[in-house]
Amino acid sequence: MKHFLVFFKVYNYLIITSLFSFVSFFIFSQKDTVSLTSYRNNLIICNDLGFNTAPFDLRIVHNHISKNLKFRNNVHDFYGVGCNYKIFSVRFGVQIPGSIKPTKSYGYSKYFHFGFDFTYKKVFFDVDFYRYQGYALINAYKYDSNNFSQELPNDIMNGLTTKSFSINMWYFHKKNFTMSALRGKTAVFNKLAYTWYLKSTINSFGLTDNDTPILPNYLIDLNNTKTSASSIRAFDIGIVPGFAFVYVKNHWNCSILSGYGLVIQEKSYHITQTSRNFIGLASRFDIRVMGGYNTPSWFLMLHTDFDNKSIQFTGLKYAQTYFNIRLVGGYRFGTK
Repeated sequence: MKHFLVFFKVYNYLIITSLFSFVSFFIFSQKDTVSLTSYRNNLIICNDLGFNTAPFDLRIVHNHISKNLKFRNNVHDFYGVGCNYKIFSVRFGVQIPGSIKPTKSYGYSKYFHFGFDFTYKKVFFDVDFYRYQGYALINAYKYDSNNFSQELPNDIMNGLTTKSFSINMWYFHKKNFTMSALRGKTAVFNKLAYTWYLKSTINSFGLTDNDTPILPNYLIDLNNTKTSASSIRAFDIGIVPGFAFVYVKNHWNCSILSGYGLVIQEKSYHITQTSRNFIGLASRFDIRVMGGYNTPSWFLMLHTDFDNKSIQFTGLKYAQTYFNIRLVGGYRFGTK
């Protein structure tokens, strides 16, 4: 009964926040169209080069002292090639051999990503699954000077794994304002444009280490049982209102999406054969920055995408950022 009352209170809070966002959205947004050029009927060949990474922090209470632990995965470069034509879109990507950071200090991280996106009427859908395995606890010598030193400061944890599955939907208020034009491949804005938007988000994510404690023995505190957790996970759903802005001048353009909202979150941690579940609220940011040079026949764009996740308990906070940076270049056939 107690959990039901908490859920009911949180649910009402989110409904009120969502209604306020919708009202503000329709009152302050303009309904005029934006000027853009569509290349949907042109064959477009593009290449991209970049990297993905997913660092996270764990804030714990250990021996009555708050400690902020930083975990970093090794980063790999990726190369992709793809094409667009009408409703057809495909991209193939490969990991470039080798690691950006030295494996002696960061180990070797395994990375898997599957995703797709599409537009239905005025809503842009983006579905992604990420899996990272292999992290290094930065400056572990500060917590265990017997096994680590400033010459070899990091504790490499090959089994530590993070996963994230998300479904995101963006609704842009102004007519013709689309995510494809923001990306600059199949459409391009002709002049300055802006609008309010709403993003609906559904997420399932977490952290585990093959049924063994996430933290090494030297950071487990018997007075804080959460430090013995073998997994931390959450499922959340919510709405993020935001503002999109596009600046255009002489084929140069820059697009920024920025939003902030709340989600209802069901979260839990697992210790041996015991799980504790909670319901609460969590904040979410929506940040995307894209820009570059775009002509009718070719384009060269820099795309960045940031996706923040967080789970908080008393005495334990997990915060992770999934982000990627890509340099995207392409050629459009059949343009003048």
